[in-house]
Amino acid sequence: MPSDSMKPIFDDFAELLDSRLQGDIPTTEDSVRYTLFASMLHHRMRPDSVVLECPHPAMPGAQLDTRVFGYCEHDVAIEFKYDRRPPGGKNSNRTQKAGSVFRDLFRLQRANKETGDTCYFIYLTDMEMHGYFNNPENRHQELYALAPHADLLINTSYFSNRPKSFMDELDDPFEAVITNRSKRTLSGGHHLRIYGVRAPDLDSRLSASG
Repeated sequence: MPSDSMKPIFDDFAELLDSRLQGDIPTTEDSVRYTLFASMLHHRMRPDSVVLECPHPAMPGAQLDTRVFGYCEHDVAIEFKYDRRPPGGKNSNRTQKAGSVFRDLFRLQRANKETGDTCYFIYLTDMEMHGYFNNPENRHQELYALAPHADLLINTSYFSNRPKSFMDELDDPFEAVITNRSKRTLSGGHHLRIYGVRAPDLDSRLSASG
């Protein structure tokens, strides 16, 4: 699939999502997913090509949030995450939440490696995790501040000396190539990232080591 095949859908999705947040409408992770589904329909994607909570092709018992079959002659897998501060203003375990982000990236890497699906991770967050990922002490800026259309190779060394609560969210360290497909600031102090995720090929490994 050409790298920009989903771009009109993602652009429309970001506008719809921003309108929802601007209206201060109660929003959950399912709301985010259905907003993307509305954008898919607007761009004439067939509803019967979309499967929610689809069994993961390489991880028994696991599911992918959304899988689209036969879009532009390719299959698409999407994971969503919406991180926000708990009600009442309490602090959450931000390190654990970061580990959960990487668990989703791992699931997509496995799907791409197994089936060749074009994989995307849609991440919406409020200021709590935005601040966490932007804090140099947490060592995630390279990913979170990745420039639009730029690639980042995450290899096993990325996971060295990480906190236990972070690593407990993962089965094992993994390797993946992450591409920033979209990076936006939305209403209500929200931030949207859409990443492409794929298993690294030999060329990307050689370029990282060289």
